[in-house]
Amino acid sequence: MRPFDAWLVRAEAAADEVAPMSEVAVDARVAPRPVSPDAYEPMSPALYVYRQRTPESEHVGIVCDIAPEAFLDGRVRGHESVRADRVDALARYLVTSPQRVELVSTLHRAGPVLRATLASTSALPPVRDLDGPGATRHTVWTIPDGPLTDRLRREVDAATHYIADGHHRVAASLQVWQRTGRDSGRGVLCVAYPLDGLQLSSFDRRLTGPVDAALVRHLLEASFEVRPAAGVPEASASAIAVYLGRRWYTATFSGERAPGAAGLDVSLLHARALDHLPAGTAVEATRAPTDALVAACDADGGALFVLPAPDLETLTAIADAGEVVPAKSTYFSPKPASGVFLRGTR
Repeated sequence: MRPFDAWLVRAEAAADEVAPMSEVAVDARVAPRPVSPDAYEPMSPALYVYRQRTPESEHVGIVCDIAPEAFLDGRVRGHESVRADRVDALARYLVTSPQRVELVSTLHRAGPVLRATLASTSALPPVRDLDGPGATRHTVWTIPDGPLTDRLRREVDAATHYIADGHHRVAASLQVWQRTGRDSGRGVLCVAYPLDGLQLSSFDRRLTGPVDAALVRHLLEASFEVRPAAGVPEASASAIAVYLGRRWYTATFSGERAPGAAGLDVSLLHARALDHLPAGTAVEATRAPTDALVAACDADGGALFVLPAPDLETLTAIADAGEVVPAKSTYFSPKPASGVFLRGTR
């Protein structure tokens, strides 16, 4: 964990610059959003405490630069697979507009120095206190340089970190780093949170219709106990909720689960059912509201699988074992806002 030369959005420009996190620029057909230098104030290299308040919760972490080598030698570990085409597209974006980078979220088992730093720093006057999108509020404090910062860095560096959000951004950043001479002075911008600092949920899977409902059910029943359910709350209480043929079902794996990534519901669903559907079947990983997805299935004859969130300790064990789960399996929230921090260019 290292200080970095940030540009902080000016308070008067926040309404125009601060937005929900978006990776639209990974689409090669979309031009990167331009940066307005006048909207930002250059800062001296530092670490920052960043707090995001939502209507439901509060989340506090440290914004910092993490050395690329830490992602390669296992000090920072991921748990999701990435798509090569998406990584390549994002790497092209980072080359064309390196200063506008969405922050990666990491988690670790926080020690007493970090927790004391988060508590004491947030009692000081902030350098920014901004309204953000979706009724959020974003507050930033500079961590004073000195012995406290040194102790903090030693403690945080001794911990194992886990990528919560940003696997594709990390892979793209490392690709750019390797292609440009491995300049270790420029790492990956992250928000380092305590292990309990974010909320974990999952992505659902929708099959674009029309689908052969009898085939889908046959594939499911070969490995899952499938029972009718009154609705999504009942269906998703302890297993995979399935919406098929305008009816809800509960699908519970009936075999012995393999350890690690292979035993997760999302892995079993793909391996035992979705991967055996006819070629060309569109499988979408989605976070859309369930009501909207059900309406889409009713309209085109598709199917929906509402997946339970995996256990956080299971995910860290998967990362520790060097395994990965299918892409778009986990969802950590809230995401850091886009546009509060930029990396300096001087």
